[in-house]
Amino acid sequence: MSHKYKIALITLAIASLVSCSSTDLDVLKKEQSNLESEIKSKQNELDKIVKKIAELDTTSLEEIYLPRVSVVALKTDTFNHFFEIQGAIEAVKNVMVVPEAGGLIKTLPVKEGQYISKGQIIASFDAKVIASNIKELEEQLDLAKYMFEKQKALMNQGVGTELNFKQAEGRYKTLQETLNTLKTRQGKFVLKAPFSGYVEHVFPVVGQMAGPSTPIIQLIDLNEMNATASISEAYLKKLNDNSLVNVFFPALDIELKKLPIKRLGKFVNPVNRTVIMEVEIPKTGKNMVPNLMAVMNVRDYQNPKAIVVPSSVILKDSKQDSYVYVLKPNGKVTKTAIEVGQSYKGKTEVLKGLNNGDKVIDKGARKLVDGDEVEVVD
Repeated sequence: MSHKYKIALITLAIASLVSCSSTDLDVLKKEQSNLESEIKSKQNELDKIVKKIAELDTTSLEEIYLPRVSVVALKTDTFNHFFEIQGAIEAVKNVMVVPEAGGLIKTLPVKEGQYISKGQIIASFDAKVIASNIKELEEQLDLAKYMFEKQKALMNQGVGTELNFKQAEGRYKTLQETLNTLKTRQGKFVLKAPFSGYVEHVFPVVGQMAGPSTPIIQLIDLNEMNATASISEAYLKKLNDNSLVNVFFPALDIELKKLPIKRLGKFVNPVNRTVIMEVEIPKTGKNMVPNLMAVMNVRDYQNPKAIVVPSSVILKDSKQDSYVYVLKPNGKVTKTAIEVGQSYKGKTEVLKGLNNGDKVIDKGARKLVDGDEVEVVD
């Protein structure tokens, strides 16, 4: 066999093999396409069947769990803001009683803790010299009165002189005035209570010398008392005639509410920039005594028609703007921006963003996002 013939046979064999391989590939690709179309058709039919089964057989559905939350139904209410300051009780009448005239204390008929009435004798002082002078002057006055009456009788008879009458009259009146002065001075040797109250302290004892400036007793009237505190001048613009004060006495566990401010001072202390505030304390029958500590909550703001929410429902975004989640009728929540006012004891005044009747998410709000559907629980 010639070399050329061999090459021809080999070429023919390769062409035959290539032709056969190309035919098989086309067949396989066609079968693949047919199978894919069939699978797609069957998958569509399967999806329809699964959907119908899901609609008819509810036992095959998985239970869907919604976020559980509680809500607060809003309504218009009165919002009050208070500031707290510490003060103390002061008695309007709390004085050291001193005598006008000093001397040796002869009697001291009062005891500490005793209640005494206005005008009751507290102490008496030795006034022997005054008493002696009064007795001597009374004798002179009797003689002067006799001489005056005699001169007056002579004048009426026309035998007396006017000079003698005037001299007798002048001496008589002078002695009268002198006696009255001595008796007034004698009265100052007896010390009486200027008002009714309790004797807190008795300072001297009988037999002790006491001068005009020596305190004899401390007298306190518990019927008129004020709670007094020093407040910052910054509060002056917030207080007015309608400002009320709640006063709590920790030692007695008693709170007196809605007391009006009796007086605001008219002078700012230059050292600490404060003014005096006084609140009259009504008579309660309790152990209200001077210097008893009083915690005073002063109302400095009121809004009678405010939307008030618990402070805990207010959230902050990255810009520190305030917002809440509001429950809508469709059971979903909406993130709502709000403008807040003042806060006091866990409640905050909302100035803008909410309306009367809105339902604000309370517990569970921090896990929500805008548009979430929720389950409301009590």
